[in-house]
Amino acid sequence: MPSQKAPARRVVVLCDNVSQDPTCGCEWGLSLAVDAGEHGLWLWDTGHTALFLKNAAVLGVDAPSACGLALSHGHYDHTGGLSALLSAGFKGVIHAHPACAGERWSADRGGAKRIGPPAPLPAFIPAGPVTRLAPGLTMLTDIPRAPGRFQAVQGFSFDETGHKPDTVPDDAFLVMDTAQGPVVILGCCHSGLANSLHCAAERLGLHSFHAVLGGLHLYKAEAPAIEETARTLAHYGVARLVAGHCTGVERVETLRALLREQAPKCRVEHLRTGQTFSF
Repeated sequence: MPSQKAPARRVVVLCDNVSQDPTCGCEWGLSLAVDAGEHGLWLWDTGHTALFLKNAAVLGVDAPSACGLALSHGHYDHTGGLSALLSAGFKGVIHAHPACAGERWSADRGGAKRIGPPAPLPAFIPAGPVTRLAPGLTMLTDIPRAPGRFQAVQGFSFDETGHKPDTVPDDAFLVMDTAQGPVVILGCCHSGLANSLHCAAERLGLHSFHAVLGGLHLYKAEAPAIEETARTLAHYGVARLVAGHCTGVERVETLRALLREQAPKCRVEHLRTGQTFSF
């Protein structure tokens, strides 16, 4: 468990589907900046385009000077701005699961849609099941998927024909130590929140989480998956949920309603470009 002397942490939303700041743009994509003070600035994903860099400048975040970048998985809406970041002078390290660099496709009404990262992906440090990015900031991947638990992997493949199903094995998330307790920072949570938080609890010896931020990939999910997510948040005593990107606005409101009964002290918010969270 984190010490009460854990350093102050700040998370800035550089890009999300919706913006709360009229001076910042928005797109279908996610990018966050994690400011760990003396331990440096880390970027979590790069959105779909260079927009996250423009927003960062408006928000007073020097993204190109970050000491590192961690990628949640290899989909375009989380890796698309990587080339722009490198062109802007970024020299930090990049951590990603080995499968992040592979070609990806998604079934679409008009045919298969390419959803992989920009090619070629620059050199990166392969992330293991547990990767310590900085003191108090850990990246988890290779998340076990228990039978019967929700995971958002339908319609994805490694080939254009759809013959090679893609279970998004590179799905990853961060756990940040704070004085208030562990904070989980998600990308798209393709593994499902139940699998993800159980993984963090098992690997890091945790029993509860103060907050969960990021995408939950529930926008196409049926009621059982949303109900499972709410039960998971209640089980781990999550005091604050800030969900956006692929979660779906209506799904966030459904979670809010469910948690009023299951975890009335849990504060539920929508993630928005331009927000800053301090822990």
